Amino acid sequence: MNTIKNILLLLALFLGLHGVFGQTENPVISAIQTEIDRNRTELKLEGMALPFFISYTVLDIQTYSLSASLGTISNVNENHFRRGVPRMFVGDYMRNTAKVGETRNFQPAVTSLHENATGVPITIWRSLDDMYKDAAERYKAYRAILQQQTQTKEEENLPDFEQVEPVNMVLKPVTVNIDKKYWENFVRKASETAKQYPDILGSSVSFAVRNIMSYTYNTEGSRYAVPSTFFQLRFSANTRSDDGQDLSQTIWIENATFEQMPNLETFANQCKTVMEDLLSLKKAPVVDEAYSGPVLFEGVAVKDIFRRALLGRLNASSRMVAPANPQQGQQGGNDFELMLNKKVIARSITVKSITGEEFYKGQRLNGYYPIDSEGVVPDKELTLIENGVLRNMLNGRIPTKKIQNSNGHLRYDYVNNQWRVMPGNILITSNQTFSKEELRKKLLEAAIEEDLEYAYIVRQYFFGINLIYKVYVADGREELVRGATISDDANLKAFKRILGTSDKEQMDSFEELQVTMIYPDAVLFEEMDITRTPNIEFKKPYIVPKPN
Repeated sequence: MNTIKNILLLLALFLGLHGVFGQTENPVISAIQTEIDRNRTELKLEGMALPFFISYTVLDIQTYSLSASLGTISNVNENHFRRGVPRMFVGDYMRNTAKVGETRNFQPAVTSLHENATGVPITIWRSLDDMYKDAAERYKAYRAILQQQTQTKEEENLPDFEQVEPVNMVLKPVTVNIDKKYWENFVRKASETAKQYPDILGSSVSFAVRNIMSYTYNTEGSRYAVPSTFFQLRFSANTRSDDGQDLSQTIWIENATFEQMPNLETFANQCKTVMEDLLSLKKAPVVDEAYSGPVLFEGVAVKDIFRRALLGRLNASSRMVAPANPQQGQQGGNDFELMLNKKVIARSITVKSITGEEFYKGQRLNGYYPIDSEGVVPDKELTLIENGVLRNMLNGRIPTKKIQNSNGHLRYDYVNNQWRVMPGNILITSNQTFSKEELRKKLLEAAIEEDLEYAYIVRQYFFGINLIYKVYVADGREELVRGATISDDANLKAFKRILGTSDKEQMDSFEELQVTMIYPDAVLFEEMDITRTPNIEFKKPYIVPKPN
């Protein structure tokens, strides 16, 4: 499947359908290629296996950021540098160091900004030399362990690293022109909104933009250069309730282009909403009893609960990631793979990866990328869960027993310096939809059926600050409560009993690697447990009041 896909891609490249420039020489890739080819033939130690796969990525990174509080700029930072990121596996495709992890204490190297200087080759030479010495020892230890283990025929025939056809995709860099005066005025004006809320104890607005051009060559012959841009607005605010509970909330607006970012008025209103929510929480009663019954999630809370249940922290523990994980040295650790072709959530729900799609219903998808960090083009549509049944999982080039081919989801996490299998674009749909008014009616009917005085609506469930409302059966009145949490919120049991979803969609992006999720903007669960957050800290009041 991947072979056919890559052949079609190469044909498209030849015909110019991807805006790719064929064999045009790129000086950075040429420098990488020359040094990798030299090391491939000369890296050897007596009695040690040779490297069979070497890849090197140079990231050309330009960043600009600033922050403000109460109308005053507090920090400005601008930078331009290059980072070199190597990968190397010793052995062969069948048995190698891919499954026992990258080199210990691996750190990216800072390399030259000048394409015609010796800085790039020298950095590659030094990185690969250190990496090989360690990888060769790890491979020797790995082979010794394998000799002591009994493997099934299936395990013996399963390669440690998948071989794929090489690709040639050299895209143009993207120029990001930052209007610094515009953004300085933007963050100042947005941060001034906090002056209208004297009970907000602290707040800040920050803006950041990152423009990365990634250049990669590997020993399979793949050559690719891909641009990536990232814009982020962030607002944080905090207060304290009268009984001493600290309350804080942060929102992030993240997009791939300037055109997708909100204007000042829109963002300022979002900041005001955050502060008004905090002040409402400040006055809200602390939840006083445990609850088990129907719960309606609305808006971003739907994203939050699906993210916790299916994607987790976007690492090896994520349910939708195939279990092999070289970064953690694991050859397992995610039992979700055992549920393939079995029902895992309600049959009304379908989950797809549409990472290879750049647009959805006319809107640009921030999670789109044309090729992953291992030279694999992601599918335009990959069904992960079909009518509640698990059909596939996200994977890179390390096969597992059931997911034996890459679907193009290994990415280099620039922020945390690690290779991660993670989604790009996720689409969640339902075949059992209703209007929000109908879902609210169903919520109250389900509560009445359980002889409950009230039900719950969750409108935010992220980073400990939850907007959770009691909805009273008698009159439909809503009451915001404080200190409420959902017990075992990552358990899929509740996802098997979904009474319906909204007929409207919502789209949000999160993570600095940009993951986009499209989801119903309301979901009604038949039963969830809501309890008081354990160990809430109630602090003594300030001795001196906040200054004016």
